[in-house]
Amino acid sequence: MVWLDALEHRLVEEMGGMNLFFVYGSGPHARLVTPALTGTLLPGVTRDTLLKLAPDLGIPSEEAAISVADWRAGCASGELTEVFACGTAAVITPVGRVKGPSGEWAVGDGNPGPVTMRLREELLGIQYGQRPDPYDWVCKLA
Repeated sequence: MVWLDALEHRLVEEMGGMNLFFVYGSGPHARLVTPALTGTLLPGVTRDTLLKLAPDLGIPSEEAAISVADWRAGCASGELTEVFACGTAAVITPVGRVKGPSGEWAVGDGNPGPVTMRLREELLGIQYGQRPDPYDWVCKLA
């Protein structure tokens, strides 16, 4: 379930207890967009982590308002290529289809995309000590 803004019910805020990211473009032209914090949006740790990690991997990231209409139009035009939710327990979870009162549509080809999977692999690699942790996020317990 996707939560929308309380005032107009058209801007995407989050997905249940997880934040959402939208990938525009592909390859070296891919960029991440996530809804800006508004006071009602979950300021998730994984969200913050991805906003720091993505640019270091060459994927520009920004916070901006995204409406449901923009989401649908971006998928229809091919400009919006991937969508994923993120959170502490789920890490990064691809979104392949959207279903709502105004209809149903696919995100990209409906499968997890390369940006989504690259970010997921990098984050899990840091968490499990398989990749360097340049941010000092991981703390080993004795």
